[in-house]
Amino acid sequence: MKAIVRKELADHFGSARFLIIVSLIFMIAFLGAHLASQGIREALTAGGQEYLAGRSFLLIFTATGAFFPLTVFLALFGPLVGLVLGFDAINRERAQGTLSKILSQPIYRDEVILGKYLAGLVTVAITLSALLILLGALGLIGAGVVPTPEELARLFVFWALSLVYIGFWLGLSIVFSIIFRSVATSALAAAALWILIAFFLPVLGQALAQAVTPAVDAQRPTYEELAKREMVNQVVAKASPTGLFNQAAQVILDPTNRGGSEAFQVAVSSRVNRLLLTHFRGGLSLSQSLGLMAPEFLILAGFALSTFILAYLTFSRQEVRSI
Repeated sequence: MKAIVRKELADHFGSARFLIIVSLIFMIAFLGAHLASQGIREALTAGGQEYLAGRSFLLIFTATGAFFPLTVFLALFGPLVGLVLGFDAINRERAQGTLSKILSQPIYRDEVILGKYLAGLVTVAITLSALLILLGALGLIGAGVVPTPEELARLFVFWALSLVYIGFWLGLSIVFSIIFRSVATSALAAAALWILIAFFLPVLGQALAQAVTPAVDAQRPTYEELAKREMVNQVVAKASPTGLFNQAAQVILDPTNRGGSEAFQVAVSSRVNRLLLTHFRGGLSLSQSLGLMAPEFLILAGFALSTFILAYLTFSRQEVRSI
């Protein structure tokens, strides 16, 4: 298995398609972080030190500007890294005739599938580590903010969350590479499922929420209407890995986030007095944020584990013939 992992790592980091995808993600993330760091510096200069205390460094990864914040960007386009790493993991070996030669050696099938999956996870882990470290360095230079130990801990949890999320797509792409013998078919199937989950399910959730709880006044929905819509959105989001990742990432990287959509939080904030609102802006501790994101993280980890188990069982029962 170690030999397979080393071989797959060399193939991944030497692959042109992987380097192109990662380069594009890095460039867009750098541009977004640069714009966010400029906004943080301006806010700190204008006297926002007290309001941004304890989360100024994290705003590099969550602040919205001309581009998506890093959390939304990874939720939408991070799966591409996992899909690129795994869509031809097995069928490429079968097409080249090397799979039967590998299995004819004293190498078990579980070592093959586990080695390919671990190599993909290690590649994703190295890529995420490099991305977060470089963006953090850019924030130190551009915004002039130094992270606190709690901010670094939150960033590490976000790294683990992103690894599990992309690991789900990696396992799913390996499943397609086992089921479909054609590399092009497995790539198209993985891309179609990514588009469905990442782009169409959120729209479906919003449409379903509005259909279930129509507002009397579309311009000014009541708190009860927003609460019912939020419940429907939460149910739909928990059926989507992208929705789970978005909810957990927003909670762990934003201490002021109590969960729920922005419109719902604004409606809740409008119902509390100034003293409670000041406390609300104070932010949650790390343990409280971990407690809020734990359900989403565990469900997402279950999704990732399920895709690997499915790939393992499918490959173990599939007939492999020599060509």
